[in-house]
Amino acid sequence: MATLTIEQMQPKLVQQFAQIIARGQLAHGYLLAGAQGVGKMQLAQWLALRLFCQQVNEDNQPCYQCPECQRILTGNHPDVVEIKPDGKSIKIADIRYLKQEVAKSGMESSQRLFIIEAAETLTASAANSLLKFLEEPAPNVYAILCTSNKNLMLPTILSRLQVIDLANLPKEMVRQQFEEAQILPAQAQLLSHLTSDLTQAQQLLAEDWLMQVVAKITSWAQKVAQKDLESFVTIQTQLLPLLTDRSQQKIALNLIGLWYQDLLNCRYDLAGDLCFSEYRTQLNTISQQMTAAEIVAQTEFVLTAQRTFEQNVSCQNVLESLTLNLIAVA
Repeated sequence: MATLTIEQMQPKLVQQFAQIIARGQLAHGYLLAGAQGVGKMQLAQWLALRLFCQQVNEDNQPCYQCPECQRILTGNHPDVVEIKPDGKSIKIADIRYLKQEVAKSGMESSQRLFIIEAAETLTASAANSLLKFLEEPAPNVYAILCTSNKNLMLPTILSRLQVIDLANLPKEMVRQQFEEAQILPAQAQLLSHLTSDLTQAQQLLAEDWLMQVVAKITSWAQKVAQKDLESFVTIQTQLLPLLTDRSQQKIALNLIGLWYQDLLNCRYDLAGDLCFSEYRTQLNTISQQMTAAEIVAQTEFVLTAQRTFEQNVSCQNVLESLTLNLIAVA
């Protein structure tokens, strides 16, 4: 189960699309939106399989075995074209290529499918060029765009597509997948609160980066609970040196939020699904030393800090201000 199938990840959407295609009601363009690892590209590939499969079964599912399915699975089908970022973005040259392909008739069928991965990385010129394509769709040509952040998409592009929000995967399913990929249970439990994507989880564990950050954050949080001003030193000398870019800083702030979520769960005796399961004893002790109202107030400060960070305030300023607010409540 280390690799989840789309039928496991998004069973409701698979069934809905199977019925839509069986009725001949597939729209010309869709935006599949959701967090990394929830199955966006897998669903796009399933749509290709279902459209071209020669032996669709009685449940309206592709067979995965016929020559058409096999060519799609190996990326060799001439009427299924996939575009992904070249480096950090999808450029206008990529969209020009797509348009050239659209101008051709289907190589082996009357329909064509285009899949655009990480559509939020479209440059402004590429997005505007794509818009013209979406405004005048060719018959039997379908476009599937996938994004992890639809807020970065042009509103005009969103208005031309049917937006499908993919549900987050159950944490238990994600945790089990991680464990079957040889990730330690406690680490799998923590990672399941951060990502649904196995590749990203393994990257976070590389060179022990994540566990170092967890150790510094839990040390800092315990000092905050004791109103220990050394918590400021922990930020400056131990935590920040590990956070070399905005993405790592965002993960750290997410972990801080999860720590205070765990405190609330412990305070209300809901400790069955702790993110920081290895720190259960410390969390229980701290949660019993504070009132529920105090923990809620601290959690609200953390949420405010996360929003402030998203406004491009420096991580150091956010963490130092957060520490002051938390100590005042603790």
